[in-house]
Amino acid sequence: MPLKQRVNIDEQNFILIWHIEESLEVLKNGLMLSKTDEVRFQKRKIAAHKKEFLASRRLLIEAGISPKELSHDTNGIPYLGSGQQLSISHTTNLAGIALGNKSLGIDFEIYRPKIVEIANRFLHPNESFALEGSRTVQKLSMIWTAKEALYKALRRKGIIFSEQLIISPFIWGAKSGSAKVFISDQIFHFSLFFIVEKTYCGTLAINKNL
Repeated sequence: MPLKQRVNIDEQNFILIWHIEESLEVLKNGLMLSKTDEVRFQKRKIAAHKKEFLASRRLLIEAGISPKELSHDTNGIPYLGSGQQLSISHTTNLAGIALGNKSLGIDFEIYRPKIVEIANRFLHPNESFALEGSRTVQKLSMIWTAKEALYKALRRKGIIFSEQLIISPFIWGAKSGSAKVFISDQIFHFSLFFIVEKTYCGTLAINKNL
């Protein structure tokens, strides 16, 4: 079954995950996209990226939302006219969405060893725990998804991942965590909800200040 998982955070906030096994034709069959979404779809040239795009729209249907209700702002950030909060993420053979009533962001990534080589680009000194002990690739991947999720929830450009976003230490396998975001003289607190799988991980970030 393509809809792999539904994770209920509370009565208002939840995650839907789709493992992509279908052909492009099957995913596209009967799917009604908005005109702007159809243009966005046609701009994708790689079949895998097209599948991820369509799977995310299938997830909207699973959540009871027509893909035609989806719009994007001038920065390409997706939103719903109803005011319900939405975030979308895809990675290899996987698509996921988060829906809720608070500012949120979600991100998924498959584990790639090369993340160790770029860790200094996004890791804050307080996050050195990720380099200690085993499962370094997995822990770094989780921190990366957490920071991407925070970035999506903030909807602000110019955020420096290694300076302004700090993930609190966590034990691998934990279901939840927390983070702080520093912007000018303000501190934003976020709740984190972790998805831990054998080949990938993900994080949902929800703003606690709102």
